[in-house]
Amino acid sequence: HAASYERVLIRHGFHVRVARSGKEAIAAARESLPDCAVIDLRLPDMSGWDLCREIRKPGQWNPPRIIVLTPEVSKMCATDSAKAGCHAWLAHPTIAEVLATTVRQVLDYDTDAPSSMDDALLGFTTCPVCESDSGRSTLRVGAIQYYCCKACAFCWRAERLTPKA
Repeated sequence: HAASYERVLIRHGFHVRVARSGKEAIAAARESLPDCAVIDLRLPDMSGWDLCREIRKPGQWNPPRIIVLTPEVSKMCATDSAKAGCHAWLAHPTIAEVLATTVRQVLDYDTDAPSSMDDALLGFTTCPVCESDSGRSTLRVGAIQYYCCKACAFCWRAERLTPKA
């Protein structure tokens, strides 16, 4: 998947540097100071969450915005995402064009990462088309949560309109 993601991101005008391990990603981040990092949570040498925390450590450099690729989008993923300072996540594998759009959205979004699980995940909802309860969150960018229904494949979005008190 990394090769197709890389080709599409380059075609969209992004400068891409691919790392095959957590240690390689840390070295690449220190050297190239990226604006955004796309991290697959399944790394051979460290936890993807540990990598997120490492490259977001304050004081080393201006930390990049982080998008995680995860095989499971859940409340636990939302909690871990908020703790690690991630800005968005996508179910992995994903369509490369969706990843490119997400990178652009994350770079254009003007606030920091969600600070809590409640801010990172707007909740699980039923599908507005087939009313199935098999809707699952697939992507989070800023205040917007995207969902897709496993039953009918309809996709929709929800947005937090008012700040949590």
